[in-house]
Parts: sequence; C-alpha cells; structure tokens
Amino acid sequence: MGIKKTVLKWAAIAGILATTASCTADIDTFGTSDYRVLNEISFEEQDGRPSISANEQRIMVKLASNESCTWDSVTIDDLSISSLAAFHLVQDSIGSFPKDSTVLDSLARKVSYDSKKIKTGSKIEIPKNDTLYIVVVSESGIPALWQIAFTKPTGACDEKSSSSGKEGDKEKSSSSAKGESSEKSSSSTESDTPKSSASSSSSDSPSSSESSKTPESSASTVSADAPKILSLKIASMEATIDSGKIHIHLDTLPFLADLSNLELTELKLSEGASCESHKTGEAYDFGAGQEIVVKNSDGESTTYIVKAGYQIPGSDFNDWKGNDVIPDSLWGNANTLLTTTEKYTSGSMTGAKIATSALLGKTASGSLYTADFNPNNVGTLSMANSSTWPDGNELIDFGKHFNARPEYAEVKFSYDGSGDSCDIYILLESRDGDKNINRGSDDINKLVASTWYRSTTDDNTGRENPDVVSISDKDENGMRTLRLKFRYGTPLENSPIENSSTFATSLQSSNKSAIDNSLIQGEGNESVTHIRVVFASSADGNHYKGVKNATLIIDDLKLIY
Repeated sequence: MGIKKTVLKWAAIAGILATTASCTADIDTFGTSDYRVLNEISFEEQDGRPSISANEQRIMVKLASNESCTWDSVTIDDLSISSLAAFHLVQDSIGSFPKDSTVLDSLARKVSYDSKKIKTGSKIEIPKNDTLYIVVVSESGIPALWQIAFTKPTGACDEKSSSSGKEGDKEKSSSSAKGESSEKSSSSTESDTPKSSASSSSSDSPSSSESSKTPESSASTVSADAPKILSLKIASMEATIDSGKIHIHLDTLPFLADLSNLELTELKLSEGASCESHKTGEAYDFGAGQEIVVKNSDGESTTYIVKAGYQIPGSDFNDWKGNDVIPDSLWGNANTLLTTTEKYTSGSMTGAKIATSALLGKTASGSLYTADFNPNNVGTLSMANSSTWPDGNELIDFGKHFNARPEYAEVKFSYDGSGDSCDIYILLESRDGDKNINRGSDDINKLVASTWYRSTTDDNTGRENPDVVSISDKDENGMRTLRLKFRYGTPLENSPIENSSTFATSLQSSNKSAIDNSLIQGEGNESVTHIRVVFASSADGNHYKGVKNATLIIDDLKLIY
C-alpha cells in the first residue's frame, strides 16, 4: 500500500506540473531591432489631439484657426516612435490607402521616401489634397507606412473668404492661396484617394456589440454614390460585405480547403458599374486576398479587399467527450489526475472553464490549446522534477495544420484572476517540417502573424494590449466579446509576445524529450502552415506560477478574414 500511495502522490504532482499553457520568457534582444511603431505625434498648428488609428496606421489632425485662414505647413511639436527607428516623408504619390495589413506592409516596402529624417521641430508642407504619407523605418530597415489627413477649420474662414471675394480678386487670392476653398478642404483625401474611399472616425462594426474600450476607427468607407459590389459568392458561398466598407470576407469554407484556387461564382454590381479585374467563373487566390476594382462611366472606382478562409473545427466549444473538446485531434489540455479544464454551461451557452489549481504546494494553470500534451510520453516521476522541466511548455507539441490568413479573431470570454493574468493568443506559423516533436535540426519555423491578449481583468484594464481592437460589454451570460487584430510580420511594440519564450534560442530543459516550440521572426508574407491557439488561466503557468482559482471561461472562437 505504501508503494501505491507514493506512486499516486508523484502522479498527482506530475499532473500539476504538466498543466501548463502559456509561454513566458525573456524579451527578444538579439540582432538589430525591427520595431517601427509610431506612438505619438502632435503639431504646433493642431486643434486638440490627433486621432491615431494604430491598427490601420492612419492619423486625423484637425488644424486650428488662424487670422490669415491659410495652412501651408505644420511644425512637429512632439514625436514618439520606436527607439532607433527613423521618421521620413514619402515621395511617391499614393492612391487608395489599403486597409488590409498584408497589402499595407507590401506597399510600405515599395514606396520611396526622402532620406532626410524628420524630428521634433521639423516643418512639413501640407499637400493640396490635405493628405501626406510618412514611413517609420526600423533600425533593420523595415518601413511602416502611415497616412496623415489634415482637416481645416470652416465657419469664420468661409465668411472671410466670401467677403474678401467681394472686395477684390487680390484679397480673395491671399485668403485661399494654399487652402484652396473650404469645400475642398473639408475632403481630407480628395484626389489622393478615390472618391469611394475615405477616412472615417466610425468604428468597424464586428459581429458583436462593442463598448469603446479600444475601438477600431478610421475604416475605409464607400460613399453612397460610388460604384459598389452588391453581392459576391466564392465557391457558391455567400461572402459578407461589411456595410459601407471595402472589406468583403468569407469565413466558413471547409477546414483546410485550398484557398489559392477558389472560383468567383457570383459578382453583382450596382447600376452602371463594371469590373474588369475579376470575372465570374474564374479561380483566384482568395486566401492571400484579392483587390477587386469596380468602376463606373464617370471614372469613379472602388477597390474592395476580398479574402476567404475557414474556422477551426470545435472552436464553438459545444461538443465534448468528458472534459476534452471534440475533435480532440485538434484541441488538447493538460488534464491528468488534476482536471483544470472542463465543459462549462450557463444559461444559453456551452463553453470551456479553464481554472488554475494547486496541490502539494504546486500551481497548475488551466489550459486549452491546439496542441498535443506530452506526446513523448515522459514519465510522471520525470515530469515532477521542476529542475528537469523549468519550462513546462517543452512537454507540449504546439500547433496544428492550418493554411489561412485571417485578419481578426473574436472570442467570448470572462476572467476572474484575483490579480493573476490570463493569456489568449494565436500564432500563425510557417514550418519546413510537420510537428515540433520530430523537428529536424535544419527545420525553420517562422512567425508569420500573431495576436495576443494578456490581462488581469476581463475589461482590458491594468495592462497594455496593442492587438486589442475592442471588448464588448457583458452579455446575458456574463461574457464579453474580445476582438483581436492579427499583425503580419513583426508584432506590435509592447505586445505580450515580447515577454514570452516564442523566440527562445535554446531549450531550458536538457532532457532528450524536450520539445522545441520556438520561432524566428518572419516577414509576414510566408505561407501559413500551422496555427497555435492558446488559452491559459495563468499566463506564467508554464513556470508553475499563478493564483489558485483564477478562472478563464471561453466560448465561440471565430476567425474573420
């Protein structure tokens, strides 16, 4: 009996140590910096604070009134960008400013820019169309493209312009020399952006109701009289056209469908509109995204971004076998003798309850992920040795096959951490090999895109999360809807990924069964081969740290393309 009790005790400890999910380690500091984030900008001539949309890299600046009613230039009053990055004016003329992050990153690499660096005190001429473009260039030479649209004041200047017109052409010219007319200045993107595409301060409405915690703004819009796509089908399936926006997406194709060869089966346009860029009956790569251009006889055009993809099976968390999400070939957890992840029902919902527990002085984070736990069958006595396994994530083979390129992720969640932090993140990877369990020495795994939420609360207070677009108010089941934006290429500065082991250069465990889940930074244009989705009730659970009873409840994970 004594031997049996000892074995059970070690097995219980092993179950605790094995219940790990989140990756947390040192900040990636090797090589030159790829960071190119614009944090803050202000001008001496502005009225109020600029409206900065970090997700779409657009800035709206309202200019203050002046006696002459002219706005030839602005002077930078304050500028905050990533350390070692540089700020330059774009020399090229840019048409429609893309909303799609992949297209935007691609355009940034193509534009030419002035070699002279802009800094605090620099004077910049305002273009006639009131819109200019800049790049923030990282130390490693990677540019990030931004649009700055200026809005000139009206009212008093309208009256002055009108009265000066009565007094003589000379005075009229002096009052509107650079500002053109008040009618033109009210359109911040005219002639530089098609009439059908403009900056808007309205929120890009997702499928859930959202509060204004961190709203997405400045979405590209379509004017009422512009040529439009009324309906579109891909592979005979109806795509979603975001109302008034240029974003069209199909999110429900069969899992692992070939997205590179999909037929455009229906394209209905508004009266008088035509499309020469794409034809029905022909196949296109909608996985990477297509720019479909619609024109009318007046020369107006609208460019739509059209993408397609699919959902991860079981991501509604409605189907379970015991405490395992079905299909369990995709979803895993670290439940052993200690169950920390289980089916959860409340009101009209069925989801997953992920809770941190403790036994014999050890902390066990609840976990749910697209991964296989302990595929190398490490013995329970070995798993119980924290010196052998200082990072419990090395017992997990993260990632499942996936080939799509989503733009957003939404998930319903609630979190009661009592001071602990939860992790919700998704990584898109490009791998040479298959699973990390049999990763060869020549295999290279790259990070293509990421989105990461880490917080002590369920309303995003107390911690910066730059990938968050919005968090809704609680629904009837007490759940909020979290909307995250995927970042292709280098993650946003201050993303929690900086404090993870994602880019670890060596394994912490010397055990021959340790699994290398590390990635190197990709450009963002690589082919996606795997997806890593992680939910953890304690963000530092892989190091056996957390707060007992910290509870993360999740439901309805959705990918939006």
